[in-house]
Amino acid sequence: MTEAPYETALSRMGLAEAHRASGNEQLAQLELRAARATLARLGAESHAEPEPAASAPSHPSTNAFCCEGDTWSLAFAGRSVRLRDLKGLRYLSRLLAAQGRELHVLELVALEREQTQPTSGPPGHELDESIHGDSGPLLDAHAKEAYRRRLTKIEEDIAEATSMADKGRIAQAEAEREFLVRELSRAVGIGGRDRRAGSASERARVSVTRAVRQALARIRDHHVELADHLERVVRTGTHCAYLPDPRMPVTWTF
Repeated sequence: MTEAPYETALSRMGLAEAHRASGNEQLAQLELRAARATLARLGAESHAEPEPAASAPSHPSTNAFCCEGDTWSLAFAGRSVRLRDLKGLRYLSRLLAAQGRELHVLELVALEREQTQPTSGPPGHELDESIHGDSGPLLDAHAKEAYRRRLTKIEEDIAEATSMADKGRIAQAEAEREFLVRELSRAVGIGGRDRRAGSASERARVSVTRAVRQALARIRDHHVELADHLERVVRTGTHCAYLPDPRMPVTWTF
């Protein structure tokens, strides 16, 4: 196979530029050094002139995630776009600002709510009841009382059916009793405490994940490279994080 060292060197210089545009300065430098060595061996050092500007670490490509009123200015890989405000963009901004650190979904919700509604509610109550609490008890007091009255009536029916040796009626009453006992057991925990219909963390996890996915879809419509990057390194769940390669951290302006 015939080698083409000159063309290979030029390709490596182009690859270096691509690495720099995506924020990977370390890989950019490796490719540039390899290209320069090849060009020097061929006596074509003058063709490596783009290298000084490319290797200047003090002037990297600027990545931005800036909120400007009801719009966002996003810049990545040398390209900028503007998007209308979305809750998911605010969550992403928090994660990018906390690069490498996990944030609980309840913390994300509290920070976002504090930013958008700074005067709502007294201090220490950033999460309203719909987020900080839950969906309430599985059975309210009226339902539980109705179940208990029905259980009393069923016991009377069973006693009467037993005295009459009515096996069909006994079986029907016992089946209903079993169902009601099961429902009460599901709704009432140890010590008679009500079990709650859904936890704050789970509801926040679903809400945050949905909002982030919607934001990523909107970003992809306008900036594919940024969407690809964020989808690779943003993790959602009960704990969310922005986790780029720690050896090549990405710098953002906000």
